[in-house]
Amino acid sequence: MNEIRIGKAVISRDFLLFLIANALLGVAIAVESTSFANRLAEDLGFTTMQRTSLEFPRELPGLLVVFVIGALGFLGDIRTAAVGNIMGGIGLFAFGLVPSGYWAVVITMMIFSMGQHIYLPLSGAISMTFAKENNLGRRLGEIQAVTTATLVITSAVLYLLYHFLDMSFSVAFTIGAVAMVLAGIVFLFMSPGPKKPKKERFVVKKKYSLFYVLAVFFGARRQITFTFVTWLLVTIYAQPVQTIVILFFITNVISIFFRPLLGIFVDKLGERFVLVFEGGLLLLSCFGFAFARILFSPSVALIVVGACFVIDNLFSVGAQMARTTYVRKLADDQNEVSGTLSFSISLDHVFTMSMPFFAGLLWEWNAETGYVYVFLVGALISVVCMFLANAIRIPQRGTFKA
Repeated sequence: MNEIRIGKAVISRDFLLFLIANALLGVAIAVESTSFANRLAEDLGFTTMQRTSLEFPRELPGLLVVFVIGALGFLGDIRTAAVGNIMGGIGLFAFGLVPSGYWAVVITMMIFSMGQHIYLPLSGAISMTFAKENNLGRRLGEIQAVTTATLVITSAVLYLLYHFLDMSFSVAFTIGAVAMVLAGIVFLFMSPGPKKPKKERFVVKKKYSLFYVLAVFFGARRQITFTFVTWLLVTIYAQPVQTIVILFFITNVISIFFRPLLGIFVDKLGERFVLVFEGGLLLLSCFGFAFARILFSPSVALIVVGACFVIDNLFSVGAQMARTTYVRKLADDQNEVSGTLSFSISLDHVFTMSMPFFAGLLWEWNAETGYVYVFLVGALISVVCMFLANAIRIPQRGTFKA
């Protein structure tokens, strides 16, 4: 049966399975996003330099993924997504169990990261196979809203388990790992699709030049906040895992309604407007991370940083959505989309995987205020992103070849 009726709605079986897989991935994302920094600091006793130096091996799979996806090309996007998520789940499970040791953390996180990076470029490409040309952003927003709903539920459950049952980090990561493996298994039940000519697993074409540059700078900007915001909360503001979970919960409650709206904004206002606007908001959030503790009392500063955390996470998703639809509109053929996204991820990582190490040196230069300079670098990158996004032009074309 290719279609399933839910109430009055009729959706394809594959789309329903894809939504289920994304919901399960939401569980894994919630666990990793809320608990990673606290486990490193509280369980494993990582210093700031150990935390930042971890980003190079953690992000190395992003550089190598274009070759790994190329090697798995014979499987097709759906089956490759299954392999990636099962691999990621195994790595996440192992990370939750390692008792100590920098290199044990490195190995387990590289396995998780490789699985995560295999799926990353395929996610957008698979999502858009369920969308029509005039509602790309809306469809991406709807799919992400399902993931977000799971994030909300999972973060609420995590808070209860941490706060009332004193759940260990090992148990939390086991829950996330099982969910990620199950997501991979769900992909195995989806139709692999009709046989198509062999795809280019990485696409390098002049028409995508601006997209590649955008990917590098937006990736660099996101790497700054991804690596250092939770570390700021854990080390400078001395916040427990429950605080991170609460912020994550608030972000995703808002995202349930906000992400579909972002998708509509991309469709109605265009990628250029959305990316420039988001660049401006991300610039303001960097200033908040940098100066809140200097300008305000500790309690007010924590609220400011928390608000900036929410804004940063909300709008970073919109930037990713807009860049994905931008590629789709530039492409002459569906087969180019996942290859272009794969190459952009590898290119991004060439420049950004070492950035946390140098940013960590800035932080370590003055343990009390070094973080200010880290987020000022993020602010500068945000300005560059705004200028680049303003150069976006969508070509007029005929019918897209699916």
